[in-house]
Amino acid sequence: MSDVDPIYEQLAAKIVGGRGGGNMAKILSKMADLEQAKLVAALPDTDRPASAGRSLEVSVKFAQKLGLDKKTVDKHIQELYEKGLLFPTKNGPQMARTYLQLHDAALATKWHKELGKEFFELWGGPEGKITRKPPRQINERFSAFRVIPRWKSIKDLPGVLPHEDVRQILKSQEFIAIVPCGCKRSFTKRDCNIPEETCISVGRTAEYNIDRGAGRRITYEEAMKINDELDNYQLINTVVNQKEVNQLICNCHNCCCGSVAGAAKSRFEAEVDPEKCHACGICIEKCQYGAISLKSYPDIKGERAYVDSEACRGCGCCVIVCPNEARTMKIVRPPEHIREAGAIY
Repeated sequence: MSDVDPIYEQLAAKIVGGRGGGNMAKILSKMADLEQAKLVAALPDTDRPASAGRSLEVSVKFAQKLGLDKKTVDKHIQELYEKGLLFPTKNGPQMARTYLQLHDAALATKWHKELGKEFFELWGGPEGKITRKPPRQINERFSAFRVIPRWKSIKDLPGVLPHEDVRQILKSQEFIAIVPCGCKRSFTKRDCNIPEETCISVGRTAEYNIDRGAGRRITYEEAMKINDELDNYQLINTVVNQKEVNQLICNCHNCCCGSVAGAAKSRFEAEVDPEKCHACGICIEKCQYGAISLKSYPDIKGERAYVDSEACRGCGCCVIVCPNEARTMKIVRPPEHIREAGAIY
């Protein structure tokens, strides 16, 4: 029998792609007290005037139906917005629709101290380190995310498209924000020691995170500096699997970020010049897909690095760490490989 009020089970059942009750009900019980939960369950506000537009505004009548004054309701709504449970829509405040939408909003909240460690562990911590899924088992057609190469690995390569170069993506944005990574926060026992602030949000997503205090606005130069500093870690850049990059640029690690395993390949693939390779093994250590190994080449004494083209997802991590410049990237897929449109929320 559940140890939370049934109203949280009812709200949990509305989250598409979630787990219905169980952990989700407990998560919601920590995000909203009982009075706030009843408020969320009563949405949408059918008495709200259309002139209110896309906002968090509700009517006085809505508050009265709950037996509360408007000021108290507005305060609750603002708090739940900052916590990531409510979103402004053309029909007023609405609860998160999908598991992923709630995950990204709730875990990046500025209320992280008040929510406490148990809240974050309910999302993923007790499961321990994510088990890496062999890349060959991934159906890329339905992947929510796609890999884009670390920009330094493709900076001199002709044929790179604007939506696969971090520099070009960020230059085109009016709003950029740095946001704590929800995945890294939820895996409290992760062993990668990577900083939490690794997610770069852009466009309306950046505006949203800035407005609710979850992210801080940064300039293009600051965003590039952060992304370049993260080259020092074992991180893969991923974005939503569509041409336009209008939500976020993630820096993901396989011990705590599920999108690493599920991200579609980039259009690129790493290759090795065996004559330059010293078989130092750094590339093997840095590859999160197990795509690199050592093998013997004709006319070369000793083993050298080799790339499994089927396993390689074109992230460029091995290229930027090679001390002997023995690794480069090549384009192996057409522009049509990147689908026109996709959605994660």
